[in-house]
Amino acid sequence: MSAIIRMPDGKIVLLCKGADSIIYSRLKRGEQAELRKTTAEHLEMFAREGLRTLCIAMREIGEEEYQKWNIEHDLAAASVQDREDKLELVSDAIERELTLLGGTAIEDRLQDGVPDSIAILAQAGIKLWVLTGDKVETAINIGFSCNLLDNDMDLILLQLEED
Repeated sequence: MSAIIRMPDGKIVLLCKGADSIIYSRLKRGEQAELRKTTAEHLEMFAREGLRTLCIAMREIGEEEYQKWNIEHDLAAASVQDREDKLELVSDAIERELTLLGGTAIEDRLQDGVPDSIAILAQAGIKLWVLTGDKVETAINIGFSCNLLDNDMDLILLQLEED
């Protein structure tokens, strides 16, 4: 998710938040090695504690680049066919060469009654499964906190290796 903001001094700033894997792939190459490493370590630690993590990044955009991008964005937004795909392409084009600002972690609490409801469904023999984009450690911790997982279960992790 991104926002483009014109600052009081006239500068145009793009702010992005998202999963570390997405944000890191869009950062300026060869810069901020120490901050990247430290932030990744912190996010990993937070995820192991069951917290939801995000990265935040930014970059300044020149007036000419912004004006050109804005025209493309308006055309994509007005499109009748494949609107979402076109907006995604336009957004992807500007969310590049970012500078990492840092990471965030928040507690993502379940609604009251969710763990009990999941436990009752499991006791009734109903098979449950979850598909998530969370970090593995976060997903496991949430699985235990909502009674989807317990210590008597065999845990099988399927992960896609990215190049």
